[in-house]
Amino acid sequence: MTQPELAEHLTRFLGEGQRAAQLDRGVELWRYERPEFVTFATRGLSDLDVAALKPQELVCSVLPGQDGAAAQLVTVLFEQILATDRGPVVPQLIPNTTPILDRTQIHGLLATGHPYLDEAFDAITRDGTVTVQLVTLIPLTGTEVSQAQTSGLDSLMDALEATDPALLDVTRAG
Repeated sequence: MTQPELAEHLTRFLGEGQRAAQLDRGVELWRYERPEFVTFATRGLSDLDVAALKPQELVCSVLPGQDGAAAQLVTVLFEQILATDRGPVVPQLIPNTTPILDRTQIHGLLATGHPYLDEAFDAITRDGTVTVQLVTLIPLTGTEVSQAQTSGLDSLMDALEATDPALLDVTRAG
């Protein structure tokens, strides 16, 4: 349905892409590269019948050289969506009690808009109607997850905006 529009949209914002993997139910995992970050994104999730406010695709950007982390985070949440038949609400905290990436302090994800791209990236529209919502997965440290759980998601988002941590670095402390 939206595949040509989706492919053009992702390339326009994220750079040249290449198919990285075939996921379940016909969904593909694509890798995009810009000088400042690498992004993995689903292509085809928005065509599945999944409970969500709008059809969704998943996106995760990380520093160059951290490709495996972004691919894993997108794949893990994709598999969770298939298992529950439900996409995330934006914004949404997706916590984990243990690190979700080996040898890191990443204990959760924030499903939100992309922190380093224009708002226009976050949705594909046709005639003023959102046809695909792009849900960016931001890796969160254990400290950030705890803050969201105790003080609320708005508090965490305000703190992230104020302190401007290296959100794309999955090796950051916390």
